[in-house]
Amino acid sequence: MAAAWEEIRRLAADFQRAQFAEVAQRLSERNCIEIVTKLIAEKQLEVVHTLDGKEYVTPAQICREIRDELHVCGGRVNIVDLQQIINVDLLHIENRANDIVKSDKTIQLVLGQLINESYLDQLAEEINDKLQETGQVTISELCKAYDLPGDFLTQVLSRRLGRIIHGRLDQENRGVIFTEAFVSRHRARIRGLFTVLEELVNAGRLKGTVVGGKQDKAVFVPDIYARTQSNWVDSFFKQNGYLEFDALYRLGIPDPSGYIKKRYKSTKLLFLRAACVGQEIVDQVEASVEEAVSSGTWIDVATLLPSSLSAEDCGILLQQVMRSLNKNSSGLVFSDTIVVSEKFLSSCTDLFSDMMKQKAEKEMKNNPVHLITEEDLKQASILENSNANKKDKKDDRRKKATEGSGSVRGGGGGNAREIKIKKTKKKGRKDADSDEESQTTSTDRNKHMEFPFMTQEEIQDVLKTRMQDCPEELITELAEHLIRPLTKSYQEVVRSVFTSSTSSSGASRRQTMKDLQEEFSNLYNNIRLFEKGTKHFTDETQTNLVKHLLKTVCTDVTNLIFNFLASDSMMTTENYSAITSEVRTKILGKLPEDTKGPLTKLHTSLNGKSLEDFLSYLDSAADICDIMVKKGDKKKERQVLFQHRQALIEQLKVTEDPALVLHLTSVLLFQFSTHCMLHAPGRSVPQIINFLSGKIPEDQHSLLVKYQGLVVKQLINQTKKTEHGDSDETEEDEGADAIRKELQEITTSIKDLVLRPRKSSVTEE
Repeated sequence: MAAAWEEIRRLAADFQRAQFAEVAQRLSERNCIEIVTKLIAEKQLEVVHTLDGKEYVTPAQICREIRDELHVCGGRVNIVDLQQIINVDLLHIENRANDIVKSDKTIQLVLGQLINESYLDQLAEEINDKLQETGQVTISELCKAYDLPGDFLTQVLSRRLGRIIHGRLDQENRGVIFTEAFVSRHRARIRGLFTVLEELVNAGRLKGTVVGGKQDKAVFVPDIYARTQSNWVDSFFKQNGYLEFDALYRLGIPDPSGYIKKRYKSTKLLFLRAACVGQEIVDQVEASVEEAVSSGTWIDVATLLPSSLSAEDCGILLQQVMRSLNKNSSGLVFSDTIVVSEKFLSSCTDLFSDMMKQKAEKEMKNNPVHLITEEDLKQASILENSNANKKDKKDDRRKKATEGSGSVRGGGGGNAREIKIKKTKKKGRKDADSDEESQTTSTDRNKHMEFPFMTQEEIQDVLKTRMQDCPEELITELAEHLIRPLTKSYQEVVRSVFTSSTSSSGASRRQTMKDLQEEFSNLYNNIRLFEKGTKHFTDETQTNLVKHLLKTVCTDVTNLIFNFLASDSMMTTENYSAITSEVRTKILGKLPEDTKGPLTKLHTSLNGKSLEDFLSYLDSAADICDIMVKKGDKKKERQVLFQHRQALIEQLKVTEDPALVLHLTSVLLFQFSTHCMLHAPGRSVPQIINFLSGKIPEDQHSLLVKYQGLVVKQLINQTKKTEHGDSDETEEDEGADAIRKELQEITTSIKDLVLRPRKSSVTEE
């Protein structure tokens, strides 16, 4: 023992000497900080600064201190409080707290607080003590008391029911926990209350009734209260003639409909969605509706009913009244509450009668082609068949009298050649009437054609101006109701307008046919004469002349054919010269198949380059149209040449336009030298002048060439002036004036080439 104490004294002396000995090498605080910082930068050391900067703490130490503080605080600690205790930044504490929660399932992070299972068990024990004391607790009260979210508390307490907490969670109201003793206590109270209440009522000591039996919603109603309710209900119904269900609810009557049926068993009532009305109101509405229907007006029953009734109830009441009315009474319901008589609707329709007729007449004038429906085709077929017998009797006479009303009389003579066309139109119509399958597609398309009358908005505007006392919603529904019958009536008006015009034209059909054949023959013979003129040219010039002829005179005769077929097929067209390629295509779509093929070829040939093909197709088209074409003889040709020349001369006399003067003079000189008519565009004038070289005297040809050059210069100047405007063009204006003066001087000489007594041309010599 003495040796041990000796050893202790020796060690204490060594320690004392070491304390008082001088240090050979000593690190300063700054050097220590730099060393630690270097280690942290090289990630060889992981430490955290304290908030005062005097200490370093490792993450593991922070975790240990957090767990220690959680244990010291009883299992629940706020992270903000940990920052002040551990003396490090809040971010490091949150990170370490999240790590603890991930690694330890018994610890949870709730609203910035760390909570472990021991705290939750202790919390459940406290709640159980309170539950046993009061019989029930609510989650909302616990949230306020313990500052925890309701969902979290519900989840935690549900896991501990039956183990720590001796109670049940209400399945209907999840926010209440109660004990069996609490339920039993209240059941006993209710049982006792009803027992006493029934005894008092049966003994007559308590005046009243128990409504609802022994159900959970049973109500005791004192007699005085029931009498007051009944008096109010009777008084209100007597004064107003109706009862609102909401008003009875507010009086404490849980089943208004059943109450009313029980109280007014012998009274005739009409039950609606939110009210019931007496027979007096129903009779009043019925009488007003009958009066409106019989007088040809309209009525809004909502103005006759109490304002408290909803629009739906007003509509139900009105439907009941309309069902009970006499079936002979005619009336329609608009906007659920407005009754409109048929007479009133008819008067609304009559407002548009004049507009329909005016619009139909305007429609027939503005639109080039209108197809009538199948019914009108049948009517036209009846009219045609009524004349068929008369035509059949005259067949033999027609064969002998080919120059009568069905052919052209002009230019007749023994040597005149006539083209007799077979009568095929009637046969084609019979085939079209009998072959329903081939015409199904066309008929269906015709049935779907409609001419629009007015839009719904336009109908509304008309009704507003004519019926200013009608409400806005009635005007809107009237327009919606009338748009279909008005459109249908408008189709009938259009058909009647067309049929009347067709019937009047049918009376003069024979004269129209005669005029058609005469006009057709004139155009046909003109094309033949113009064709002779084009043959004096070759290559490109002849092609251009043929194209121009196809686009002008040939197009006119084609339009004449199409116009005739359109009228014959119950279609109508205005002046045939206004028919365009699109209109011809539309007419083709309406024609029967046997007519459509040849007419399509004729229509297509107008865009070609061959006049012979066109004339061939024209003969086929004339055959279909039953047109007898009489070609002119030499005498007729000379007459046409003379008339054409005189027309050009008269035009030349009155015109002062240099370009037109050059054009007319060139064409007239061509006719003088070749005795052939020429139908040429303006761009072909240079080729005509070149052709005249050697056909007319040299001095006349030189003058014509000079005049052509001046006209070209004038046109070029006019084009430049149009493109560049009037700025900086003084010199050009002077040049244009000089050209204009020279043209004026030469124009008379150019006209004299045709107008003065002519010398014999080179060709004539």
